[in-house]
Amino acid sequence: MTIYQKTGMALAVIILAAFFFAPNLGGLDSTAQATIGITLFFLILLVTEALPLPVSCLLTIGLIPTLGVSVGFEGAIIGFAHPVIFFIIASFGIAGGITSVPLTKRILLFLLKKAGNKVENILLAMMIATAVVSFFISNVPACAVMMAIALEFIQLLEDDEQKKSIGKTFMIAIPVATMIGGMATPASSSLNLLAIGLLEQHTGQTISFVHWMAVGIPLVIILIPFAWFLMIKVYKPAQVDPAKIREFTTNLQIKERPKRKEIYVMIIMAIMLTLWIASSWVSGIEIFTVAILGCTMLMILNVLPWKKFLADINWNIIFISGTVLSIAHALVQNGVSDWLAEFLQFSQLNLPASLIIALGATIAFIMLLMITSAPALITVLASPFIMIALANDVNPAFLMIILAFCAGNCYLLPLDTVQLLTYSKGYYRMTDMGRSTIFLQIALIIILAFWLPFMGRLLGM
Repeated sequence: MTIYQKTGMALAVIILAAFFFAPNLGGLDSTAQATIGITLFFLILLVTEALPLPVSCLLTIGLIPTLGVSVGFEGAIIGFAHPVIFFIIASFGIAGGITSVPLTKRILLFLLKKAGNKVENILLAMMIATAVVSFFISNVPACAVMMAIALEFIQLLEDDEQKKSIGKTFMIAIPVATMIGGMATPASSSLNLLAIGLLEQHTGQTISFVHWMAVGIPLVIILIPFAWFLMIKVYKPAQVDPAKIREFTTNLQIKERPKRKEIYVMIIMAIMLTLWIASSWVSGIEIFTVAILGCTMLMILNVLPWKKFLADINWNIIFISGTVLSIAHALVQNGVSDWLAEFLQFSQLNLPASLIIALGATIAFIMLLMITSAPALITVLASPFIMIALANDVNPAFLMIILAFCAGNCYLLPLDTVQLLTYSKGYYRMTDMGRSTIFLQIALIIILAFWLPFMGRLLGM
């Protein structure tokens, strides 16, 4: 264990003890304080990597009932029964099925032929392809799929300086494009489904699949080119001999027509997308059920062997997602969300909808620096944001959409699972990402402030 890890472990324990033993702070009772303490304890362990991730999760799960944060062990593991967990599992299977056939490479090859032989154009093609893939599968597997293709291109380069320069740009751009693409539909990210579920839980209101698409897809179309512009201006990727780029494109060539398994994948994905869209009008169709059945059909048709399915599941992500959702449940159950709503103190400002949206998005991005887990952030802020919306005569769906979008675009620092996939490759440092993404987050705040009210009026929301 390094000094950094030891310091993180010590700090986590001190923070937990301080919140557990301290007298009531700011009107919080002992259970709420312990809930905040265990939340900070878990986040510090994650950020400092003081313990292996599964160990941090299991330790936290064990401490939740021990410290009275939940009534019994069932409350500590309630997050693992959340539908989002099964959606994530299904997403790994869907990603495995897609990558087992040349479908993704066909999409990328089509874009490369249009892009030409410049690194900047390849980056744009890669970001567009990444965003499109992220429309259909959740962010983590989508990022993993496209990262593997980008690494193929980087490995073609012989000059170490070129590898470092281009590797940094591509490894930052891919998770950013993944998260932007994750705004497109409710099924594009588990965070979107979580936000919709919490909106239904608190208000009985929902957001249809089509309405979400109408809001999300235009944002993706606007933000991908802007993100690409930031990547090439901030990181200035090295130029590469066009012959190398032609070699990469040649290696991607797929001459044969789609075979049976690839046709199966295209049919299943088309059916899934159709059902997801139909769920906007047919109440009996659930997004989670469609994902599970789609994944199962890929296995039944032998597109995805079940052993490969099990091997493709990233169990670290399952551990962290289940633990975070359990903590988030405790934050709501123990009154921390309501306390936070009072603490924010802007529910009665009577501001226009655009300013409420901009303020909410700003708060969400700032809170991400403290609550680095996107599911936890959504669950903590859901109740306060809904109260603020209702108090200011703003549709609560607007603030839940921006909460999902902002939590999903948490790329100021590479602390989310999506960015950690590429950060682990060693091409960029912790502080490199924020040099470009801070401008992207500011742009998202401004665009949301005007776009959501406009679309709300257009869609009758």
